[in-house]
Amino acid sequence: MKKRIVYLIMAGMLTLTGCSGLSALGLGDEAAETAEVEEAEDADDADVSEAETASEDDAQASDAEQGGEAELDFIPSSFVETNAGTDQFKSYDDIISNLKKGEGYAYIKVKGYDGDLLAITETVNAKHSIDVAIYGMKDGMAKCFGCAIGMEDKYPVAVGDGIVYVCSTDAYESLFMNPDGDGLMVKDDISKADDTSYVGFLRETNSFDDADTKEFEGGEKEFNEYWKNYEAATPIEFTVVE
Repeated sequence: MKKRIVYLIMAGMLTLTGCSGLSALGLGDEAAETAEVEEAEDADDADVSEAETASEDDAQASDAEQGGEAELDFIPSSFVETNAGTDQFKSYDDIISNLKKGEGYAYIKVKGYDGDLLAITETVNAKHSIDVAIYGMKDGMAKCFGCAIGMEDKYPVAVGDGIVYVCSTDAYESLFMNPDGDGLMVKDDISKADDTSYVGFLRETNSFDDADTKEFEGGEKEFNEYWKNYEAATPIEFTVVE
């Protein structure tokens, strides 16, 4: 243990003086113990090596942890974010540049948002789609405001008078923007519960207040009347990336 202390003191003095050799340290006759000091040096080298390895392992573990946290921070909201590996887009053109061949985009207007929104889809069927992600600009960045997903190819997502429609044989859903204008919100939602009855709710305004939401109490006739809104709307027509 004493030899190790001598070695460590020596190393410290070498660092401070910039000199090398035992005579420079004023150790005189102790130069005869060089072999023992070197032995201590070897032992310390092993200790230092182990410490460095442990430190490197800790650093790698920390990096892995940070990487894992970074991955958890990024959860794609749509296929284009998976394509790009990010959810940070400066513009609609930035999003479109990350679309792959066969994917599509279109500009739409939705009630509650001032300006055009960008609708994108991974699957285009005769220029239309039942699976649409919608992006808008917020705080200088293009953000995903939500998705409109249908169930039957024959009833693609449509827009009419600023309302987005997602319908199927037994379901009717309409969407507009939320009160803050930065996300899709369900306006009306009606679906067939069984052979004779329907369930759902209706909103006249984009408010989450209970007073502004009422339960759908109609039957097939009333359901069909709402469904006519979808029939009057226009299916979103996408430009397909070549």
